[in-house]
Amino acid sequence: MACDNVSYRITKGEDLREQNYLGLHTVGRGSERPPVLLALDYNPTGDKEAPVYACLVGKGITFDSGGYSIKQSAFMDSMKSDMGGAATVTGALAFAITRGLNKRVKLYLCCADNLISGNAFKLGDIIHYRNGKTVEIMNTDAEGRLVLADGLIDASAQKPALIIDAATLTGAAKTALGNDYHALFSFDDALANRLLASAQAENEAFWRLPLAEFHRGQLPSNFAELNNTGSAAYPAGASTAAGFLSHFVENYHEGWLHIDCSATYRKSAVEQWSAGATGLGVRTIANLLTAE
Repeated sequence: MACDNVSYRITKGEDLREQNYLGLHTVGRGSERPPVLLALDYNPTGDKEAPVYACLVGKGITFDSGGYSIKQSAFMDSMKSDMGGAATVTGALAFAITRGLNKRVKLYLCCADNLISGNAFKLGDIIHYRNGKTVEIMNTDAEGRLVLADGLIDASAQKPALIIDAATLTGAAKTALGNDYHALFSFDDALANRLLASAQAENEAFWRLPLAEFHRGQLPSNFAELNNTGSAAYPAGASTAAGFLSHFVENYHEGWLHIDCSATYRKSAVEQWSAGATGLGVRTIANLLTAE
């Protein structure tokens, strides 16, 4: 990969707050290590006016304690892997480039620790996003969608044909599919079928789960437009998480795929996989990027 084809911008810490990346800043402000947004532009033609074909957005929570909605130890010991979505889209872009990707792609990695401190965000806080959405914090362990929202706003502003976000987002997806499949969500049936065809071609396991208009309205708040987690009244947690993200995608009906990465990491070995990271999904996304 020629360096001439790649440029990047790093925004971190208080610069995020000043530039109104308030989801990412809010989640990461409780750590001594500042939150970071990495925006990378792969532009093989070198033409600054070239259209952006795709934007990839990754959740990069480098350790997730759950914050004040703290995780039990049995669920926290693997949380160094909560950056699996960011790793997946980064690996996919790199692999697509080795396969001859000739279209402009932008990558947004939303990176932070989710820790407890006097500066950490709390239940009842309200986040005001750049697109006008307001979100009430009802669970600090539903932080992934808060950081992804900032990346999706930036991705939408590029007007790409394709937006893919990837995140180790919900326990609900893992409950449904275990560690064996990634969960796929989209309002765009044709695009979802294209990704599933890429997954089949690469022998990687994806399974589409429901995402409907009503899921977008199942995050009620008395004090904001949305809250950041579901409730007992709306138990489809993986679908409501995808519905939440759709509020930050300008044209969510077309060209958007959300991958809830249930299968990026295994706590124990099985016949097919050793313990640890799997890399599952990298080949599928690379295939989709280079298929046309």
